[in-house]
Amino acid sequence: MPKVSVIVPVYNVESYLPQCLESILAQTLDDLEIICVDDGSTDNSGKILDGFAAKDPRVRVLHRPNAGYGAAMNAGLDAAAGVYIGIVESDDCIRPDMYRTLYDAAVADDLDLVKSDAFYWMEHVGYVKRIHYEWLDDYYDSVLCDGDRNVFFDFYMNIWTGIYKKAFLTGYQIRFHESPGASYQDNGFWIQTLLYCRNAKWLNQAFYLYRQDNPAASVRSMDKIMAMTKEYEFLIRAVKARGDYHFLPYCYYYKLFRHRGTLRRVGDECKREFCEQIRKDYAAYKGYVKGDIYLDAWLREVIADADAACDKMIREKAEVRERLAGAEDIVIYGAGRRGDIIFRGLYNEGFYDKLRCFAVTKQPPAEPMAERPVVTIREAQERYPNALVIIAVIRGSGMYRQMTEELTRLGTVSYMDGTAIEECFYII
Repeated sequence: MPKVSVIVPVYNVESYLPQCLESILAQTLDDLEIICVDDGSTDNSGKILDGFAAKDPRVRVLHRPNAGYGAAMNAGLDAAAGVYIGIVESDDCIRPDMYRTLYDAAVADDLDLVKSDAFYWMEHVGYVKRIHYEWLDDYYDSVLCDGDRNVFFDFYMNIWTGIYKKAFLTGYQIRFHESPGASYQDNGFWIQTLLYCRNAKWLNQAFYLYRQDNPAASVRSMDKIMAMTKEYEFLIRAVKARGDYHFLPYCYYYKLFRHRGTLRRVGDECKREFCEQIRKDYAAYKGYVKGDIYLDAWLREVIADADAACDKMIREKAEVRERLAGAEDIVIYGAGRRGDIIFRGLYNEGFYDKLRCFAVTKQPPAEPMAERPVVTIREAQERYPNALVIIAVIRGSGMYRQMTEELTRLGTVSYMDGTAIEECFYII
């Protein structure tokens, strides 16, 4: 019985697959098995997997007809013999000490699950940025139990930065939703594990490199409008089947919460159709978002006049894209967390080549960001006097006012609110 079984779902990812597998084989924890589930790949992924299996007995390959991400993951769960289960997406990579560190922590406190932070990763621009929520620092590295359950959902949403006790998953029959394609099928598994684990820990370390520069990644698909809705319908059925009705508020809230990102993400031609689903779900579950005044206000705005809400969203996105497209140079004013978000938004929308630098008001850090220098805003203005400056802090905050005042002192006339980019584009 290996200590950890690592499940790698694979579908047409030949460009990234060798690097992914090599990172798993380089783990300092030797006692592991790697279960690669080839979900009917039509490129060379299957051959690559067989080649690795021939060289290393820890690699097991399951070749299956294409049935979607959920079915592939369930096949991996059925085949896994490890005490704990890990998951690595086939275009991502992990650092060598990931599973050793997670396993030692899990065994020390007999945890149902232990997780960690991740890195956003864009390999070809040398970008590695840790995903860490400082406001949760008091909860890291502590054993969390039922009284902390609400906090579980505040950590970064993912299923692959940790390990799960196999007996825990089996005991609660926690499975993936087997629907066609590969859209959002991590949501149901994520929520189930957080609802049912008796104890958990989040380590204040990061090991997982979450690739952001795979143009074929399923998160970029716009044609699966109802996939998220169906995922939560599956989750609700699963919770009801167990008789755990006290967990349903989590399911209802997150079903409504995900609607905002989905409406941004789907194609403009599908937005009005999706608003009808939002209307139905709000009518059924509106009581479960009462405590989230911002989400409730947004949902009510969409429902009150879906055409107007969609027209506004489409218009504002077009205006932001037009302004970015018209800029010869772009400067991101702010090199912190929101500057990072704005950068990823620009990258996803194809404007990275226009980004000249990041800027700060006072002393800049020595290290560049995403292969772009970090300079003072005065230096950025001198280098790129006609640049479009994007203010990368929260709109209306005290820092926002200080930064606009600084731009006025420098005579900068071309700047925009970075919050508009966050609101208009789906930023993963």
